Amino acid sequence: MVEKPIFQVKTTHRNEHTLVKCNQNEMISFEHRILSEYRIKIAKIETLAKSILTHREPKGDEVKGASEFLDILINETDRFYEDNSTILSNNGKKPHNRSRLAETKEWKENVEKFYEKNPRRRPKK
Repeated sequence: MVEKPIFQVKTTHRNEHTLVKCNQNEMISFEHRILSEYRIKIAKIETLAKSILTHREPKGDEVKGASEFLDILINETDRFYEDNSTILSNNGKKPHNRSRLAETKEWKENVEKFYEKNPRRRPKK
């Protein structure tokens, strides 16, 4: 007679930012990967911007270097959004607040369609 284990351990792994949680044996879709990457990129931008604003020496060399790096991150995220705009806008994602992209009519329509289908996911104002 083979005994069954009392409990089953389910291992989960988190990425370096702990924003995305997935099971070990689970394959993620391309769409999920794009959404996760975008979420991580925005978190990096927001974290760096917050640290620049709260730095003890606002005009020091360290802050100047950080703001240059922030510009690079913003440009990279804008390029990422342009490349994957259909997936992101169809899932209700707009360009981030610090973006230099002009919102297109197509993106706005896709976002509105998403929120019409999923009214509970609309961000609170």
